[in-house]
Amino acid sequence: MPVQAAQWTEFLSCPICYNEFDSRSHQPISLGCSHTVCKTCLHKLHRKACPFDQTPISTDIDLLPVNCALLQLVGALVPDVPPVSLSSATDVEHYEVCRLCVEELALYLKPISSAKAVANLTPSMLSRPMQRKLVTLVNCQLVEEEGRVRAVRAARSLGERTVTELILQHQNPQQLSANLWAAVRARGCQFLGPAMQEDALKLVLLALEDGSALSRKVLVLFVVQKLEARFPQASKTSIGHVVQLLYRASCFKVTKRDEDSSLMQLKEEFRTYEALRREHDAQTVHTA
Repeated sequence: MPVQAAQWTEFLSCPICYNEFDSRSHQPISLGCSHTVCKTCLHKLHRKACPFDQTPISTDIDLLPVNCALLQLVGALVPDVPPVSLSSATDVEHYEVCRLCVEELALYLKPISSAKAVANLTPSMLSRPMQRKLVTLVNCQLVEEEGRVRAVRAARSLGERTVTELILQHQNPQQLSANLWAAVRARGCQFLGPAMQEDALKLVLLALEDGSALSRKVLVLFVVQKLEARFPQASKTSIGHVVQLLYRASCFKVTKRDEDSSLMQLKEEFRTYEALRREHDAQTVHTA
């Protein structure tokens, strides 16, 4: 039976025993599926598979390298890294270059790491989405093919997000707003207008900010009905596009149901208007 995965903000402790990672009895070992567990808990597994998603562990646990990027974040003594066993000397060389790059990038998470690695994060130079994407990259296992594929995807996602945030940061609000709506119109998207767009996002927040889980259809109908008095032109198609942008921006935690529509719950980090608006605008820039 799969174990419930921990919150992404709890990346400095073992999600099974809840002990903070260290260089002795709780060394962090990342698996090919990108879940990281301490070596002690991995040795206690009854099946040689990830306890969270049941992905088979194809490499001997003792041959998987310790995640030094995580050790440096908890302030633990980073042990000498033993040589890894890969198919060629060239692969080993590339692995070492990539490992060092990931460890350097991981240092950007240092301001948000704390003794207990809990969700109460201190201010960081990175936005929450950037932090989340970087944590994903740090947890990739580079000695396994699946882990390398995941690392490439995570690096690409991180790079795209970096470009998007740089664009948003270096444009003044008026110019950014004009560019956003021009991009939406150019792609043939439903154009709501700034006032209606703001109200639509606030209504999405009103429906979901308490942690409620709604189907897309119910959420869209709720927003349309609330908007109709002030904006008669509001339609299920136009509001559905807003919800779709938020979905693409990974603002929702989606629960699938066998014979019914999936339920969407707004993630905690997006339960303010400013955060939700930022993700919506960033996704519009990315789409355009």
